[in-house]
Amino acid sequence: MCLCTKIMNKICIFLEILCSQVYCLDNNVFRALEKKGFKQPTPIQRKGIPPILDGRDVVAMSRTGSGKTAAFVVPMLQKLKMRNPTGIRAILISPTRELAVQTFNVVKELGRFTGLRAACIVGGESLQENFAIIHQTPDILIATPGRLAHIAVEMELKLDFVQYIVFDEADRLFEMGFADQVNEIIRRIPESRQTLLFSATLPKMIVEFAKAGLNDPCLIRLDTDNKISEKLSMIFLLCRGHEKMNALLYLIREFISNNEQTVVFCATMKHVEYVVAILEKANISCTHLYSALDPTARKENIQKFHDKQTNILVVTDVAARGVDIPLLDNVINLHFPAKAKLFVHRVGRVARAGKSGRAFSLISPDEIPYLVDLHLFLGRGCKFAKESDKYLLTEHLIGKIPTRIIHLDTDFMKACHECIDISDIHFKSENAMKKYIATRPQASAESIRRTKSEMKHIFETTATHPILREKMDDDKTTVDVLKQLKSFRPRATIFEVRSNGTAKTIEVMKEKRKAHESVIQERKKNELKRKLEELEKCKEEESNTVKKHEGTVDEYDDVCIEAAFDDIPVLEEPIKKKKKNLYLSAIPEDFFTEKQMAIDNSFNAMAQDSCIDLLADDDLTMHKQQQKQVWDRKKKKFISAGGKEDPKNKKIRAEDGHWVKASYKSGVYKDWVSKQKLGFNKEEDNNDESRFSKGLKKGKDKKSSKPSGKNELRSVDQILKSRKAKNKAREFHETRHLEKVKAKEAAAKKKYTKKFNSDDKSSRKGTKGNHKKMPKGHNKGKGRAPREAPKYGRKKKKF
Repeated sequence: MCLCTKIMNKICIFLEILCSQVYCLDNNVFRALEKKGFKQPTPIQRKGIPPILDGRDVVAMSRTGSGKTAAFVVPMLQKLKMRNPTGIRAILISPTRELAVQTFNVVKELGRFTGLRAACIVGGESLQENFAIIHQTPDILIATPGRLAHIAVEMELKLDFVQYIVFDEADRLFEMGFADQVNEIIRRIPESRQTLLFSATLPKMIVEFAKAGLNDPCLIRLDTDNKISEKLSMIFLLCRGHEKMNALLYLIREFISNNEQTVVFCATMKHVEYVVAILEKANISCTHLYSALDPTARKENIQKFHDKQTNILVVTDVAARGVDIPLLDNVINLHFPAKAKLFVHRVGRVARAGKSGRAFSLISPDEIPYLVDLHLFLGRGCKFAKESDKYLLTEHLIGKIPTRIIHLDTDFMKACHECIDISDIHFKSENAMKKYIATRPQASAESIRRTKSEMKHIFETTATHPILREKMDDDKTTVDVLKQLKSFRPRATIFEVRSNGTAKTIEVMKEKRKAHESVIQERKKNELKRKLEELEKCKEEESNTVKKHEGTVDEYDDVCIEAAFDDIPVLEEPIKKKKKNLYLSAIPEDFFTEKQMAIDNSFNAMAQDSCIDLLADDDLTMHKQQQKQVWDRKKKKFISAGGKEDPKNKKIRAEDGHWVKASYKSGVYKDWVSKQKLGFNKEEDNNDESRFSKGLKKGKDKKSSKPSGKNELRSVDQILKSRKAKNKAREFHETRHLEKVKAKEAAAKKKYTKKFNSDDKSSRKGTKGNHKKMPKGHNKGKGRAPREAPKYGRKKKKF
């Protein structure tokens, strides 16, 4: 037993060494991964870590929950290795505070044995705390773009030591309007940096940013994200717009079992709220996501769906792009996507890892052109269902929904709309649908033309979808009666319906029919004859071609064929002289041929294939997406409003909610530096040790430790200032004391002189008339002399 345990321990050690050598990881990083519980890398980590370790710029497409955080944190820790107090060496930018804090926690856990110092700066905190964090010069800085740009402009940071920058959820960064802040941060970082972009989708803005700001980037995308599985069954159901909710209720009840996870895609957030309200009214548990949802509620709803507390998730495209659901069974497109790539992005989540799945799409008449575009994109023809067709997994049929299914929930929907809350949400969803239709991109002109010309034929000839026919088992007689009712046209006109038998209008219509009946019948006969003649001509042409080619090619040898063709006279065509090109072409003659034959694996080609722009799901972003024109007084013409800045908007709202100058310069940092007395010098490098080394004596080679924001050690200036303040206070107290002593002496002198004068007067009154008048100087030198006022006070202290 002891020998077995030793062997197992040796095998485990060998596997650890092997795993660490595959990715060339240090022991400190590998220990942290082991403590965290990582046993094997996820697909995005397996594809992303090697090129990042090679130092390449990477654009990776990954969803939330796929392990993308570790995919860029592990290579970063491997590159930075240990603590270096020179300055910030890695920056991780997240779109929201919650995501920034989450990334900060992951960095702390994975870098616990490396000694690297990480810090987090987000909006909502005081700027003074952020200044103190920057002065501590962390190795890794996790921040939101708005607050980091504000701090960088306020402190005039250079960020010359940054080697590694990551933009997490880059699509949300650009959609939330942080493009200017991102460019401001990039401008302060050296060009030798390594840049990584992680995004769930690739909008056009990110592709353009990657082309301009990244050096020979590498696009990483998993095959499961851009391919439709062969085991996915796509079911297209035609119905009217107001009947979609009835069809959705039927699909959820009949086709989706309790243990199958389903995602319902809606156009806007108002439709999400409306669908959730109807499903809850029908006692169907569900959860929802949209872009304006609170981050905490969003996280809770995703967790509910992951834990299978609810098996139905109602989402918009914007909200669902970052959600990773590994084992999804069904997708229902309540509103058909306006782009073929978006459809692939939706249904690509289903039928993974060898599992089968279904994608239901409810298509209204105005969405048929987008359906045609999708089939052109997939390289398949539109195949409409027939009565004889059967449901097969490989065949993607387009069929109708029977009216019986629609009428099953008519009373229930009517009762729901009578409820005040649901009727209000329904009204808002209808208004949102109008805005959505106005902002969504148009289908191709050819698809619109084909749909208009064949619309009536499509709805008349298309049968019920086989998957619904198997469930309903409709009687053929009822279906035939309904078809006859649709094609029924009454012979009686409006003049005959509401008239009595003796009315003149009836006689007029009878005479009219008698006169025109023969003409109508002759025209019908002529049309039938013409059609029959055309059919006969086609048959004759086919028979002639068959007779000409009755023999096979094997019956004739090459000599006979050449002799036969030589006898045929050939008309001499006039020889056309080629025009001489009196210029040199900018491209080779075979440029386009070689371009079509070449295999383009460049980033531009791959990004172009993966590029997709999602439509907004709320009113505000829909309004921003619209191309608006404003009148320019100088140019005297209309220009796009997006490129013109309003000069009146001199202030912008910061991440903490306060209004600041558009330049982010408010002087807060100068006030903070003057209070803290850190000796910060803008001319020196912002991240250099020398900016804190002031006040050292000559001849002492001591490394100054970098003080934090609240430093207890005082500088020379602070000591001198405090001494001056003490001396000034002492002098003030001395002068005040002398003034008080003088005042007391004067008061005492005045008091005693007054008393002496009163005694002198009383003595004079008592001797009046009894004594003779004494001559002058009689009492001189005799008797008691008046006492002098005592001198109060102390001797002056010597300091």
